[in-house]
Amino acid sequence: MTWTREAAYDVLKTVYTDDVMQQEKRRVFKLLYNQLYERLDDLAINQAISEQAEKQLYLFKNFTFMPGDNIFQSMRYMFLIARGEKEIDRKTTRDHLDRIYKALYQPAGLKNPVIPDHFWETPIGIACRIAEDGIEAVYPVLDELNETSTPSS
Repeated sequence: MTWTREAAYDVLKTVYTDDVMQQEKRRVFKLLYNQLYERLDDLAINQAISEQAEKQLYLFKNFTFMPGDNIFQSMRYMFLIARGEKEIDRKTTRDHLDRIYKALYQPAGLKNPVIPDHFWETPIGIACRIAEDGIEAVYPVLDELNETSTPSS
């Protein structure tokens, strides 16, 4: 299919539903939650999280909303861009991208994140690619999506 920017954004508006975005936030939350406890184990302080903090984390996971400026706000920003919203400005977009990359893929002791190839196939990875390189960068992904959703004759 020959894509136009408008057609691509229209498809992504149907793909990036609230449910898809919530599920992706939950997936990322789980990754970060597990990473948090692994680091606490590394420091031999795995009981450092208070009961109140545990309750808050439970609510954040279930309702996929965490108040304040955090990775979930950055994910929301990326999803809105993937759905065709205009970016606020390039620096804001870059800050959100860097927060996502650092939180998910910057191990302790490394200065830069090491992003695995499979990330770019996830909902947040595709949204980040759109923010980085424009909607045209995901036309091949949209072609694949079109092929799998169109019944063969």
